[in-house]
Amino acid sequence: MVQKYQALVYTVCHQLVPDAGDAQDLTQETFLAAWRAIDRCPPGYEKQWLARIASNKAKDYLRSAWVRRVNTPGDEVLALEGAPPGSQPEQQVLDTLGEEELTQMILDLREPYKTPCRLVLLEQHTAAQAAQLCGRPPKTVEAQVYRGKKMLAQQILAQRENDERRSVHGAV
Repeated sequence: MVQKYQALVYTVCHQLVPDAGDAQDLTQETFLAAWRAIDRCPPGYEKQWLARIASNKAKDYLRSAWVRRVNTPGDEVLALEGAPPGSQPEQQVLDTLGEEELTQMILDLREPYKTPCRLVLLEQHTAAQAAQLCGRPPKTVEAQVYRGKKMLAQQILAQRENDERRSVHGAV
């Protein structure tokens, strides 16, 4: 069975997981899982059964904490959270967007996110100082700034997608 369907299983894994080494690992895991559950394989449907196992293994891999933790290339906006120290993703976003536009996006956030984000992101207060100024617990302010950054990242991604759509439709 391995000889017959190895290329199929590898292709399924590689289409879902771009890294060739990871796809090869998932291919091995697929055949190991298939061997363990061979008694559940419907007769005559080995090809479909293996392809299903391979796609499930690839999906599980993509959902894993390790894969989600690593910033993917081109996701500078999402790097606002969890970026390695020294990479300064906020500066990268500022360079791309422009200071005025980002400032306006922060000021357009709805409450309760606007005030803590303004204090921490624009006025450079610490979370503890912002908490004192807002009259809120420090952990609440940290959570609001975190969620505010997530909202900003979503807005920036949506704006980029719209810009890309306009440029594609404008070029046609």
